[in-house]
Amino acid sequence: MARNLIGAVILSGLVLTAPSVRAQVTQGVVLNGVTIVDTHTGKLIRDRAIVIDGGKITRITRAGTVKVSGSAKLIEERGKFVVPGYLDMHVHSLAAPDASRSYALMLANGITGFRQMSGSPELLQQRKDGKVMVPADAPELLAMPGMILTGGNAGTPEQAVAEVRKQKELGADFIKVIDVKPAAFFAALDEAKRLGLPFDGHLPPSVDVTEASKRGMTGIEHLGPKESVLLGCSTEEAALRREIAEKPPQAPPIVPGPVAANIALRAVTNPIMASDPVEFGLMKRVVASYSDTKCRQLAATFVADKTWMIPTLIRLRTMEFGDDPHYRNDPNLRYVPGPTRALWQEMAQQFPAKVSPDTRAMLKKFFVLQLKLVKLFQDTGVMMLAGTDGGGSGHWDISGFALHQEFDLLRQAGLSPLTILQMTTLNGAKFLGREDRMGSVAVGKDANLVVLDSNPAVNVQALHQIRAVVRGGTFYAKDALERMKSAAVATN
Repeated sequence: MARNLIGAVILSGLVLTAPSVRAQVTQGVVLNGVTIVDTHTGKLIRDRAIVIDGGKITRITRAGTVKVSGSAKLIEERGKFVVPGYLDMHVHSLAAPDASRSYALMLANGITGFRQMSGSPELLQQRKDGKVMVPADAPELLAMPGMILTGGNAGTPEQAVAEVRKQKELGADFIKVIDVKPAAFFAALDEAKRLGLPFDGHLPPSVDVTEASKRGMTGIEHLGPKESVLLGCSTEEAALRREIAEKPPQAPPIVPGPVAANIALRAVTNPIMASDPVEFGLMKRVVASYSDTKCRQLAATFVADKTWMIPTLIRLRTMEFGDDPHYRNDPNLRYVPGPTRALWQEMAQQFPAKVSPDTRAMLKKFFVLQLKLVKLFQDTGVMMLAGTDGGGSGHWDISGFALHQEFDLLRQAGLSPLTILQMTTLNGAKFLGREDRMGSVAVGKDANLVVLDSNPAVNVQALHQIRAVVRGGTFYAKDALERMKSAAVATN
């Protein structure tokens, strides 16, 4: 008899109201007739009406049970699928010269939140003073570090500790590291942990990956990059680490060319171009000495220590296949400003001279191994996030579109569609400790949503089929998203 009573039904954390109860909505937006995808399980909650007001999801009930009046808008999306807005957890858009273009392209591609991976004292101070960091019609800035730790500001343990403390005072959300010596690396890591700051970034090859995980490194970007994580899967790990410790430091390259203003960008855009024969030799030996058993032991360490991985496969592939015609002829290059586009093309032209046929063959094997590593991480329960390195630093890495390329590469690696969906929605909420307001479609959560034509929990291609985006409660139909893209075409 209880199931015949009219009342509230609780399903997958969603509060649903029985069909005979009609809600009156006078403001906001109602998405009617949608199917909600549960990001925890992939299960579908069909035929729903989602009521949005004040940037929040205020009600979820059965389709057809909400009556609108006043300024409220009823939007029929019958049979369409709703998921949380996509999160790109590794970008550099905030301080980019064309930040507004980057924001528009991200939002038009379903990205409603991003983690900024490079900061500065000035940016941290601006945020501390309450200044608007991004406009309301842009994806949400989820987190930001201060200055990236390098040999310049963290060359010694004492300098590293001082820099971490400085960033804590300025309000950094986490510490980002790129390349420092082991003593400074662990001094900074220990201090960040003491201060309650996540410690994330690149893992220098000279730093033992297992020790970094056990000591509390929160996340590792780019699967290393290069060989630094895969070293932990090598049967020659001890010997290779000795050689790395003895390897003399390599100065960053200056790539000759006409775009003098982009000299700094040349040094960071495609690190594979900066690699020397010794570096390539190390990578080749890592490939040859890979041990699946050893790698599974490393993955178990990551699981036990709650160390996250942010693969950024699109960043890795564009580095390792830098002259791929697919990238050189990408129609989305029209969104890239002329000087940057010219630089990328110039670097692609130089790629064959910089990378020998033998090295090119090795890089192909290396990328296959990186894909295998990502699949192993899924199978062993390592937590992962979707990220791209977009927003200015990545060769062939175009804001917004890069995340969709990432989805396809993750699928190529063998990840399930549900895992990929979670990597760009639920997992970001878990990583940031914000499941109370993001990561799933439920009452009380932020109204940052993507409306899709088909089910992304069973087919990754569905993630590309964006029908509409909701950001902060504002509804952007497909034609509005297309106008955003058109306005973002570079004119120089």
